[in-house]
Amino acid sequence: MSIPWASSALLPKRAASPTLLPLFVSPFRNPNLSCFLRFSSSTPHNAPEQHAHGDDDVPKQGTLKSGLYLVATPIGNLEDITLRALRVLKSADVILSEDTRHSGKLLQYYNIKTPLVSYHKFNESQREMMILQKLQQGQLVALISDAGTPGISDPGMELARLCATNNIPVVPIPGPSAVVAALSASGLSTSEFTFVGFLSKHAGSRRERLEISSNESATQIFFVPPHKLCQFLEEASSIFGEPRCCVIAREMTKIHEE
Repeated sequence: MSIPWASSALLPKRAASPTLLPLFVSPFRNPNLSCFLRFSSSTPHNAPEQHAHGDDDVPKQGTLKSGLYLVATPIGNLEDITLRALRVLKSADVILSEDTRHSGKLLQYYNIKTPLVSYHKFNESQREMMILQKLQQGQLVALISDAGTPGISDPGMELARLCATNNIPVVPIPGPSAVVAALSASGLSTSEFTFVGFLSKHAGSRRERLEISSNESATQIFFVPPHKLCQFLEEASSIFGEPRCCVIAREMTKIHEE
């Protein structure tokens, strides 16, 4: 896959620090884009398992300890996955997936046979006890989202909290992040930034959040669905006032990235 670059745009704003508006697209879907203004980054962590690089014949469990593994997956280019992520996905007893049909393409690409179970915002509460039982039985459960890192504007937070409450290890497996990818290529300040994520569907709540952001000197990052981009730019421009630099990123790591 070729990997084009990002274009920039101007978004009127008041503060001296620029705002980034990247546009992010899920890896395997058609123009089902999501746009975002600069977001937060991830932090390093230690994993409880021994270090061993990807083996196509990794045994179940292997040297990995039981627990919930939050596995980052590609945001577009299927080659953007780590050896450690592949090892965990192959070793897991079950993989929780936001969309099993969507994630199935990634697993098929890497010949991963681990069973998939749907886990999304509409069935989180119903799945929790079943997942908790598997974890308490000593199983290795991997959680992935459609793209990027689980729990970041995607399901995962509640399950991680449940595991922490029940003293079950939660292991982050770092990797692709739309937020960090766009931020690093934006040319905007990275010394301080706020990850706002998706704005409310309600006009009043959106305006309130934009007013808060307009008064911050740090870079602001939002996820914006493509069909709401023009609306967002109009609302943000009217609130932010004076011109402020804005960067839009879409189709990141994919053929038509810009």
